[in-house]
Amino acid sequence: MIYIIDNKVAFNTENGSLKSMRNGKEVFLSSLNVRVFKCLLEHGVKPVSREDIFKQVWGEQNLSVSSATLNQYISLTRRALLSVGFSDRLIITVAKTGYRINKTILIKILDIAPPSQSPEDAPPLMSDASGSQRPYAHHYYLITLLRTLSIALPLAILVFLFFYYQHYRENEKRPFISYLGVVKGCPIYYSGRYLDKKTDRYLQFLAEKDLYGNRCGKDEVIITRLNHSLNTTEDSGRQFIAKCVMNSDHFYHHCESEYIRAWKKS
Repeated sequence: MIYIIDNKVAFNTENGSLKSMRNGKEVFLSSLNVRVFKCLLEHGVKPVSREDIFKQVWGEQNLSVSSATLNQYISLTRRALLSVGFSDRLIITVAKTGYRINKTILIKILDIAPPSQSPEDAPPLMSDASGSQRPYAHHYYLITLLRTLSIALPLAILVFLFFYYQHYRENEKRPFISYLGVVKGCPIYYSGRYLDKKTDRYLQFLAEKDLYGNRCGKDEVIITRLNHSLNTTEDSGRQFIAKCVMNSDHFYHHCESEYIRAWKKS
């Protein structure tokens, strides 16, 4: 059965739809909400008590239903009507009694054609219910998806960039020690990133210097660093060099260090 409300909204009791007859917008009520609304429409302008609604809608279970529950379904019905563009006051609350339909609003009733009825004989409302709803629903979901992506994607990029920056900054703060080799029995470590192609040349340069004696004791290592490119034709640059004791946890302590001229102009 279909109720035509003021030639503006069609209420289908079979599928619980409320559909605007002007723009095709459609919403669906729950099964209990449909039964409550149908009960009010059947009584029309005659007031119907809450107790009668409880009996007709909930039957034998009406003892467990409260007035607050009924008020909630009435409120949901009013909001559904408003969402499809029907702003008139259709459901009137009767004090200390129940509810009734506004007598100033015209309501018509159409019977839904049986399944075997030909499309030509079916009411025009039924053919419109499935024809215009699908494109509208598809368009609505597409807009919702694009709107969600337009918000979520930039946020995801910002979060990624933030954590990448934090990770990069943490790595920059960590000291970098690279192992170069052994000179006169002393393990040589370079403080900072050192190019592999210059390692042999740099070890040869260190071998020509007297690094705290000719040999290292147990757990002693040499830590070095240049503050200029390794170019023996330049009379600039300083060489940091330190002899440290490394414990079992690979921590350096008891270091003796100094700065020396890295090279002299030839």
